[in-house]
Amino acid sequence: MGTEQSSQYWEQMGMDTAALDFHRLFPAYQFDGRAVMCLLMQGKLWQAVKELFNGITGVINAQTGEARAVFIALLLLGVAAALFVNFADLFQNSQVSDIAFYFIYLLMIAVLLRAFAGALGTVREVLDAVTTFMKLYIPTYIVAVGSASGAASAAAYYQILLFVIYLVEWGYLCVLLPAVSCYIMLSVINGVWMEEKLALLLELLGKAIGVSIKVTLGMITGFSLLQAMISPVIDSLQASALKKAVSAIPGIGGLTEGMFEMVIGSAVLVKNAVGLYITLVLLLLSLAPLIRLFLYAAAVKCGAALIGIVSDKRMSNCANRVGDAGIMLLKIALSTVGMFVIQLAVITYTAGGRV
Repeated sequence: MGTEQSSQYWEQMGMDTAALDFHRLFPAYQFDGRAVMCLLMQGKLWQAVKELFNGITGVINAQTGEARAVFIALLLLGVAAALFVNFADLFQNSQVSDIAFYFIYLLMIAVLLRAFAGALGTVREVLDAVTTFMKLYIPTYIVAVGSASGAASAAAYYQILLFVIYLVEWGYLCVLLPAVSCYIMLSVINGVWMEEKLALLLELLGKAIGVSIKVTLGMITGFSLLQAMISPVIDSLQASALKKAVSAIPGIGGLTEGMFEMVIGSAVLVKNAVGLYITLVLLLLSLAPLIRLFLYAAAVKCGAALIGIVSDKRMSNCANRVGDAGIMLLKIALSTVGMFVIQLAVITYTAGGRV
């Protein structure tokens, strides 16, 4: 398919308006959406990916600097706490070493909570950006699906995508993220006691969050696959009946049938190209925040592992659990992106057309 024809499809699908809204909402991401779409419709996937991800060079800043600062702060505080705990017998009054330890512990809590606040803000940024992006492009994509597959498939997948957006906005933002915040606060409180009285409660809460993420992914995937078994078949039967009726027209039946197949084939190509374009832009949009979350979690987990060698176990366990919370936030962000990518993949593969 030529560049001129691809540009015409871009304009006919109303992608210009969506692209302008995208650049207005996300000014840090600059790329030529029309050029990327044209490359995808010509089958030049690698060139399209290269063209698209060239715009991310200005988005991924020095993320390692913040993570390195957290890591070094944890190491210094861990060593300082070890000095007071391991040499407590040098003090005539043991309360002096206890006060010093709790003072350092409070400093470590401040460092961890600041890192966690940054990670929590990053997750909210990912969830808001992904849902806003999908709201922009869902109408265009559903029109493409309806043209290629039929009204039943378009309506069914539109409902599924809206349900996923609602699940992310309510379930993840209003339930899972506050649950992770509770996990952090309980981890901090648990470090006050040597016996770790809240260890079992923390373990239960952590498992509940993990299971919730898996359940939502499984539910969305299973529901979309079940829907994909029904709606495309209904549209296929309707299209088959229409195709046979057209082919039965004397004289022009064969020509009309050939044009029918060509039009539907073009619609399928457009639908697949739009789906792939949305998937790539979605990955571009979430890549930098996901890297930031990974660096936060890795810095805290590595710091906890090293200070656990010399420092008090309360400090290492607290830092380790905050690192676990960072991994939970990373899983929430990944599952959010994954749900939409799975949906787009299922729709693109199952709603293959009515030819």
